[in-house]
Amino acid sequence: MKITLKLFYGDRPRLLAAALLGLLACWPVSRVQAQTIVASVNGDPITSTDLAEREKLLRAIGQPASPSAALDSMIETRVKAGEINKYGIKVSPSEFGPTLNYYAEKGHMTLQVMSQRLQANHVDQKHMENFFAIQQAFDLYARARNRAVEVGKQDLDAQMAQDKKGGGEQSFTLRQVVLILPPTASPAAVDEAAKKMDGLRGRFTDCESGAKIASEGGQFVVREPITRTSSQLGDQMVALLNKTPVGHLTPSSRDSTGLLAVAVCERKAADNEAAKDLAQQKVLQRIVKAQAQKLYQELRASAVIVKKGS
Repeated sequence: MKITLKLFYGDRPRLLAAALLGLLACWPVSRVQAQTIVASVNGDPITSTDLAEREKLLRAIGQPASPSAALDSMIETRVKAGEINKYGIKVSPSEFGPTLNYYAEKGHMTLQVMSQRLQANHVDQKHMENFFAIQQAFDLYARARNRAVEVGKQDLDAQMAQDKKGGGEQSFTLRQVVLILPPTASPAAVDEAAKKMDGLRGRFTDCESGAKIASEGGQFVVREPITRTSSQLGDQMVALLNKTPVGHLTPSSRDSTGLLAVAVCERKAADNEAAKDLAQQKVLQRIVKAQAQKLYQELRASAVIVKKGS
């Protein structure tokens, strides 16, 4: 039996999710290490290598990363994987958006910062991709089992009031400007690219003429305009965009494709419908996470978990 599930969070691309997803495609391959089996879940082994990689991943996303926390996380992964595999539920990296945003927000960081931390910790590509895929698929599975759940008016109003108290939703129209650099670029090449990006920032005074200047040089890639709200971007990115005058570029930062700067083409208060939609998504995500956690606890209670030495 195979179940095909669609994302219920809406088909809204994330501004910086592409940077993290890009890393999945070019992540360095880890060295082969000697490993021992430290536990098993329903006969599926967990190795010392699994635990080492999970500690690095948890540390990168801002979660407790002790050996015991890593083991608990691996057990959770194995339990969830066993259930979703029964129904052939799979998600691709392009569908990780909600889960990437969830862990970035939970760790009080932007997607870009989380991307940089994952890269700095040298987390194995397959391990990382497997973690996000299983979390995303299990949330979808939990939601599919509870399709009748709706966001109540009281919860929605409370979330909208909380968002408004926090300063209200803003809407940004943005364009990404990228100076392509290979991941193996030398420090000297990165410094030279940074000088070029700084030079462009000095001439970039409005989105229309600035995009033309950047495109004519042949060195920069100017992406199509996108519109994002403050809730989609996160606090750190919103603070950066609010410091940047409309029509200008933010300072550049390194990502998997090169140096990235963001042009702020428009900044305004989000309309009420957009604010309502975002509030509804937040409440729904909390409900789904609670459903998924309850389902996981039920599955874990019936799982056969064997730890080495126990």
